[in-house]
Amino acid sequence: MGAPGGYPPAPGPGFPGAQELNVGEAFSWAWNKFSKNAAALIVPALVYSVIVGILVGAVYGLAFALAPTQTYESYGTSYSYEASFGFASFLALIVGYLILMVVAAAMQSAYLGGLLDIANGQPVTIGSFFKPRNVGSVIVATLIIGIAAGILSFCFIGGIAVSLFTLFATVIIVERNASPIDAIKQSFEITKNNFVPVILALLVIYAITIVGTLACLIGLIVAIPVAALFLVYTYRKLTNGQIAPLTP
Repeated sequence: MGAPGGYPPAPGPGFPGAQELNVGEAFSWAWNKFSKNAAALIVPALVYSVIVGILVGAVYGLAFALAPTQTYESYGTSYSYEASFGFASFLALIVGYLILMVVAAAMQSAYLGGLLDIANGQPVTIGSFFKPRNVGSVIVATLIIGIAAGILSFCFIGGIAVSLFTLFATVIIVERNASPIDAIKQSFEITKNNFVPVILALLVIYAITIVGTLACLIGLIVAIPVAALFLVYTYRKLTNGQIAPLTP
Protein backbone atom coordinates (compact mmCIF):
# COMPACT_ATOMS: atom_id res chain seq x y z
CA MET A 1 0.00 0.00 0.00
CA GLY A 2 1.34 3.45 -0.87
CA ALA A 3 2.03 6.17 1.61
CA PRO A 4 -0.49 9.01 2.13
CA GLY A 5 -0.65 11.42 -0.77
CA GLY A 6 0.08 8.75 -3.38
CA TYR A 7 3.80 8.64 -2.65
CA PRO A 8 5.71 5.34 -2.58
CA PRO A 9 6.21 3.65 0.82
CA ALA A 10 8.74 5.38 3.01
CA PRO A 11 12.15 3.68 2.91
CA GLY A 12 13.36 1.99 6.05
CA PRO A 13 16.34 2.94 8.22
CA GLY A 14 19.44 3.64 6.16
CA PHE A 15 17.38 3.95 2.96
CA PRO A 16 18.28 0.52 1.50
CA GLY A 17 18.18 0.04 -2.24
CA ALA A 18 19.74 3.37 -3.11
CA GLN A 19 20.51 3.60 -6.81
CA GLU A 20 23.73 4.90 -8.28
CA LEU A 21 23.56 8.59 -9.11
CA ASN A 22 24.61 9.58 -12.60
CA VAL A 23 25.05 13.36 -12.63
CA GLY A 24 24.61 13.59 -16.40
CA GLU A 25 21.35 11.63 -16.30
CA ALA A 26 20.15 13.71 -13.35
CA PHE A 27 20.76 16.97 -15.21
CA SER A 28 19.16 15.63 -18.39
CA TRP A 29 16.08 14.61 -16.41
CA ALA A 30 15.90 18.01 -14.67
CA TRP A 31 16.22 19.86 -17.97
CA ASN A 32 13.65 17.62 -19.67
CA LYS A 33 11.08 18.19 -16.93
CA PHE A 34 11.80 21.91 -16.88
CA SER A 35 11.40 22.28 -20.64
CA LYS A 36 8.10 20.38 -20.58
CA ASN A 37 6.70 22.37 -17.64
CA ALA A 38 8.44 25.72 -18.16
CA ALA A 39 5.49 28.04 -17.52
CA ALA A 40 4.29 26.12 -14.48
CA LEU A 41 7.79 26.26 -12.99
CA ILE A 42 8.83 29.79 -13.96
CA VAL A 43 5.74 31.79 -12.95
CA PRO A 44 5.73 30.66 -9.28
CA ALA A 45 9.51 31.16 -9.09
CA LEU A 46 9.09 34.73 -10.33
CA VAL A 47 6.26 35.45 -7.90
CA TYR A 48 8.24 34.07 -4.97
CA SER A 49 11.33 36.03 -6.01
CA VAL A 50 9.33 39.26 -6.07
CA ILE A 51 7.89 38.53 -2.61
CA VAL A 52 11.35 37.85 -1.18
CA GLY A 53 12.73 40.98 -2.83
CA ILE A 54 9.97 43.13 -1.34
CA LEU A 55 10.51 41.66 2.12
CA VAL A 56 14.28 42.15 1.99
CA GLY A 57 13.83 45.73 0.83
CA ALA A 58 11.30 46.41 3.59
CA VAL A 59 13.55 44.94 6.30
CA TYR A 60 16.62 46.93 5.28
CA GLY A 61 14.52 50.05 4.72
CA LEU A 62 13.20 49.78 8.28
CA ALA A 63 16.70 49.14 9.63
CA PHE A 64 18.03 52.28 7.94
CA ALA A 65 15.01 54.28 9.09
CA LEU A 66 15.69 53.26 12.69
CA ALA A 67 19.40 54.12 12.48
CA PRO A 68 20.30 57.08 14.74
CA THR A 69 20.67 60.40 12.94
CA GLN A 70 23.55 62.73 13.67
CA THR A 71 24.00 66.35 12.64
CA TYR A 72 27.15 68.29 11.94
CA GLU A 73 27.81 71.82 10.77
CA SER A 74 30.15 73.02 8.04
CA TYR A 75 30.60 76.66 7.07
CA GLY A 76 27.42 77.57 8.91
CA THR A 77 25.33 74.88 7.22
CA SER A 78 23.88 71.90 9.12
CA TYR A 79 23.97 68.43 7.60
CA SER A 80 22.12 65.34 8.86
CA TYR A 81 23.20 61.77 8.15
CA GLU A 82 22.43 58.30 9.42
CA ALA A 83 25.10 56.92 11.71
CA SER A 84 25.94 53.22 12.03
CA PHE A 85 23.09 50.86 12.91
CA GLY A 86 22.03 50.96 16.52
CA PHE A 87 20.17 48.45 18.69
CA ALA A 88 16.78 49.13 17.03
CA SER A 89 18.22 48.62 13.55
CA PHE A 90 19.87 45.32 14.47
CA LEU A 91 16.66 44.17 16.17
CA ALA A 92 14.74 44.99 12.98
CA LEU A 93 17.24 42.97 10.94
CA ILE A 94 17.00 39.97 13.26
CA VAL A 95 13.19 39.97 13.37
CA GLY A 96 13.04 40.61 9.63
CA TYR A 97 15.43 37.73 8.96
CA LEU A 98 13.27 35.36 11.03
CA ILE A 99 10.12 36.49 9.21
CA LEU A 100 11.89 36.04 5.88
CA MET A 101 12.92 32.51 6.85
CA VAL A 102 9.33 31.63 7.76
CA VAL A 103 7.92 33.02 4.51
CA ALA A 104 10.68 31.35 2.47
CA ALA A 105 9.97 28.02 4.19
CA ALA A 106 6.28 28.20 3.29
CA MET A 107 7.11 29.02 -0.33
CA GLN A 108 9.73 26.28 -0.48
CA SER A 109 7.27 23.68 0.79
CA ALA A 110 4.76 24.64 -1.90
CA TYR A 111 7.35 24.62 -4.67
CA LEU A 112 8.86 21.30 -3.61
CA GLY A 113 5.40 19.79 -3.50
CA GLY A 114 4.93 20.60 -7.17
CA LEU A 115 8.36 19.21 -8.01
CA LEU A 116 7.56 15.95 -6.23
CA ASP A 117 4.37 15.72 -8.28
CA ILE A 118 6.52 15.97 -11.41
CA ALA A 119 8.78 13.21 -10.12
CA ASN A 120 5.67 11.08 -9.54
CA GLY A 121 4.66 11.57 -13.16
CA GLN A 122 1.62 13.68 -12.28
CA PRO A 123 0.59 16.61 -14.50
CA VAL A 124 1.20 20.01 -12.90
CA THR A 125 -0.08 23.53 -13.41
CA ILE A 126 1.00 26.90 -12.04
CA GLY A 127 -1.39 26.36 -9.14
CA SER A 128 0.42 23.14 -8.16
CA PHE A 129 3.29 25.27 -6.84
CA PHE A 130 1.14 27.48 -4.62
CA LYS A 131 -0.04 24.75 -2.25
CA PRO A 132 2.14 24.75 0.89
CA ARG A 133 2.57 21.31 2.46
CA ASN A 134 3.58 20.49 6.04
CA VAL A 135 4.45 24.16 6.48
CA GLY A 136 4.90 24.09 10.26
CA SER A 137 7.55 21.37 10.16
CA VAL A 138 9.31 23.00 7.20
CA ILE A 139 9.47 26.31 9.08
CA VAL A 140 10.88 24.68 12.23
CA ALA A 141 13.46 22.70 10.22
CA THR A 142 14.44 25.83 8.29
CA LEU A 143 14.95 27.73 11.56
CA ILE A 144 17.02 24.90 13.06
CA ILE A 145 19.18 24.61 9.94
CA GLY A 146 19.50 28.39 9.63
CA ILE A 147 20.57 28.78 13.27
CA ALA A 148 23.04 25.90 12.96
CA ALA A 149 24.50 27.42 9.79
CA GLY A 150 24.73 30.80 11.49
CA ILE A 151 26.54 29.39 14.52
CA LEU A 152 29.00 27.49 12.34
CA SER A 153 29.41 30.27 9.79
CA PHE A 154 32.62 31.40 11.50
CA CYS A 155 34.14 28.29 9.94
CA PHE A 156 33.80 27.94 6.17
CA ILE A 157 33.79 24.14 6.38
CA GLY A 158 31.13 24.24 9.09
CA GLY A 159 28.66 26.07 6.89
CA ILE A 160 29.27 23.67 4.00
CA ALA A 161 28.80 20.67 6.33
CA VAL A 162 25.41 21.96 7.44
CA SER A 163 24.31 22.43 3.82
CA LEU A 164 25.61 18.99 2.87
CA PHE A 165 24.05 16.94 5.66
CA THR A 166 20.69 18.76 5.68
CA LEU A 167 20.36 18.93 1.89
CA PHE A 168 17.31 16.64 1.76
CA ALA A 169 15.61 17.60 5.04
CA THR A 170 12.92 19.82 3.53
CA VAL A 171 12.17 17.37 0.72
CA ILE A 172 11.70 14.61 3.29
CA ILE A 173 9.30 16.74 5.34
CA VAL A 174 7.21 17.71 2.33
CA GLU A 175 7.07 14.17 0.98
CA ARG A 176 6.90 12.08 4.15
CA ASN A 177 5.40 14.48 6.69
CA ALA A 178 8.39 13.71 8.93
CA SER A 179 9.12 15.79 12.00
CA PRO A 180 11.91 18.38 11.62
CA ILE A 181 14.36 16.39 13.75
CA ASP A 182 13.57 13.08 12.01
CA ALA A 183 13.93 14.73 8.59
CA ILE A 184 17.32 16.17 9.51
CA LYS A 185 18.42 12.76 10.84
CA GLN A 186 17.25 11.02 7.66
CA SER A 187 19.00 13.60 5.51
CA PHE A 188 22.16 13.01 7.55
CA GLU A 189 21.86 9.27 6.89
CA ILE A 190 21.42 9.74 3.15
CA THR A 191 24.52 11.94 2.97
CA LYS A 192 26.56 9.66 5.22
CA ASN A 193 25.72 6.59 3.13
CA ASN A 194 26.22 8.38 -0.20
CA PHE A 195 28.88 10.94 0.69
CA VAL A 196 30.60 11.34 -2.69
CA PRO A 197 27.40 11.40 -4.80
CA VAL A 198 25.82 13.98 -2.47
CA ILE A 199 28.91 16.19 -2.65
CA LEU A 200 28.78 15.99 -6.45
CA ALA A 201 25.08 16.81 -6.40
CA LEU A 202 25.62 19.82 -4.15
CA LEU A 203 28.42 21.08 -6.40
CA VAL A 204 26.21 20.74 -9.47
CA ILE A 205 23.38 22.62 -7.73
CA TYR A 206 25.83 25.40 -6.81
CA ALA A 207 27.16 25.44 -10.38
CA ILE A 208 23.68 25.69 -11.90
CA THR A 209 22.82 28.55 -9.54
CA ILE A 210 26.09 30.39 -10.21
CA VAL A 211 25.66 30.13 -13.98
CA GLY A 212 22.11 31.42 -13.61
CA THR A 213 23.31 34.31 -11.45
CA LEU A 214 25.95 35.29 -14.00
CA ALA A 215 23.20 35.37 -16.62
CA CYS A 216 21.23 37.80 -14.40
CA LEU A 217 17.47 37.47 -13.94
CA ILE A 218 16.81 35.55 -17.14
CA GLY A 219 19.31 32.92 -16.09
CA LEU A 220 18.00 32.61 -12.53
CA ILE A 221 14.40 31.95 -13.55
CA VAL A 222 15.73 28.91 -15.37
CA ALA A 223 18.49 27.92 -12.94
CA ILE A 224 16.32 27.84 -9.82
CA PRO A 225 13.74 25.33 -11.16
CA VAL A 226 16.41 23.17 -12.84
CA ALA A 227 18.52 23.07 -9.66
CA ALA A 228 15.44 22.18 -7.60
CA LEU A 229 14.47 19.40 -10.01
CA PHE A 230 18.04 18.11 -9.88
CA LEU A 231 17.76 17.97 -6.07
CA VAL A 232 14.49 16.04 -6.19
CA TYR A 233 15.91 13.57 -8.71
CA THR A 234 18.98 13.04 -6.53
CA TYR A 235 16.82 12.46 -3.44
CA ARG A 236 14.58 9.97 -5.19
CA LYS A 237 17.55 8.15 -6.73
CA LEU A 238 19.42 7.80 -3.44
CA THR A 239 16.32 6.57 -1.61
CA ASN A 240 15.16 4.22 -4.38
CA GLY A 241 12.08 6.36 -4.86
CA GLN A 242 9.85 6.92 -7.86
CA ILE A 243 11.24 8.88 -10.81
CA ALA A 244 8.98 9.64 -13.74
CA PRO A 245 10.50 8.78 -17.12
CA LEU A 246 11.63 11.50 -19.50
CA THR A 247 8.80 13.30 -21.25
CA PRO A 248 8.97 12.85 -25.05
